[in-house]
Amino acid sequence: MFDFIKYKYISITFSTILIIIGFGVTFGKYGGFATSLDFDGGLRAVVEFPATVERKNLEEYFSSKNLEAVLVLMDKDKNDYQIDIGLGSVDRIKELYLERKGKDNVEAKQASAIDALIGILQEDFKLDKKAILSANQVGSVVGAELTSTGISLLGLTLFFIMIYLSFRFQFKFALGAILALIHDLVITIAFIGFFQIKPSVPIIAALLTLLGYSINDTIVVFDRIRENAGNLRDTFSQVINISINQTLTRTFNTSVATLISVVAIIIGGAVELYDFAYVLTFGIILGTFSSVFIAAPLVDIYDGLSKRFKRS
Repeated sequence: MFDFIKYKYISITFSTILIIIGFGVTFGKYGGFATSLDFDGGLRAVVEFPATVERKNLEEYFSSKNLEAVLVLMDKDKNDYQIDIGLGSVDRIKELYLERKGKDNVEAKQASAIDALIGILQEDFKLDKKAILSANQVGSVVGAELTSTGISLLGLTLFFIMIYLSFRFQFKFALGAILALIHDLVITIAFIGFFQIKPSVPIIAALLTLLGYSINDTIVVFDRIRENAGNLRDTFSQVINISINQTLTRTFNTSVATLISVVAIIIGGAVELYDFAYVLTFGIILGTFSSVFIAAPLVDIYDGLSKRFKRS
């Protein structure tokens, strides 16, 4: 039987180091998180391209123009693509448009960035007006609203989980679970920044899914601890250790089964789902780690501290 509680401070220190490295690289090397249309604003157009135009052709096209574009295949049969371009490329689009129309062209100078983008695409791909299904400029105000909504959702999720666990178990279990979930959330955000994954609505969905998966695994361990606490005569630390070992096989099997379905998205899914799947894969591994090495040990630390304070 492996003694998990013996290494509780090592596991917590290890997680802390990972968080520091993640945010250190995010802000030290990259200067912050990657920008995305959903949160920072930009240009979004849905265009029906000729059947001969493939994703690879579009990627090469935007790369040759020094434009960072995110492509989403909306309709495979009609070859409809959603094109997302961040605000950082707006000036470059206007510059390209003026080069074609002439720098002294008053109409070209007054054209909006989205009109300039559509004009360039129509000219280069010989598109008529019907091929432009939609074209909009998304402002940063929308991004601010999405950010606020995302934070509110995550906060409410943690709040209701803590209320439920406080009634279902004792407060020390609720506190341990919430701290472990915050740990999962923070380290996953550090992971997103480290690999410069673009924040988006699907990423928020992945974070919420991660919280649900992690708390499910943690509750299984906590339920076994509560059951053993009434039946075993060992110390609370020993009961926690025994309970973790008893649920370890179930935890491992559940994680592997879940990972298989997520990895299948990476192998055979659409490119648009890759970031979602990467975050979820990391989250599942992290959730398994935290339920064993973080959540239960935190309960043991709190229990030890509370008993010490009662004695004094």
